[in-house]
Amino acid sequence: MTHLAGILNVFGLGAKMVGVVVLFFFGFPQPTHDEGVGLALQDATPLPNGKTVAEHNASVRRRRVLYRVCSTVGLALLFVGFVLQLPAAILAIA
Repeated sequence: MTHLAGILNVFGLGAKMVGVVVLFFFGFPQPTHDEGVGLALQDATPLPNGKTVAEHNASVRRRRVLYRVCSTVGLALLFVGFVLQLPAAILAIA
């Protein structure tokens, strides 16, 4: 195995390992399959935890964006790992 192939292989494996860890915590983006109709509350209605409905909704939106971004980054890291390991495998054969 050439020096460059070894370096590409190590970086590819590292990227895939980080991607798997990120995906373990944040998962793949999934569509919602909730059924039924919920009762809507006004934005100023206080909830038992002390937040209002508007604050709760904003928190849920922020968490949804965080999970979507982190899961996309995890998938991208897996892809980058494969892209780095492919030329490493080709260089190792040559």
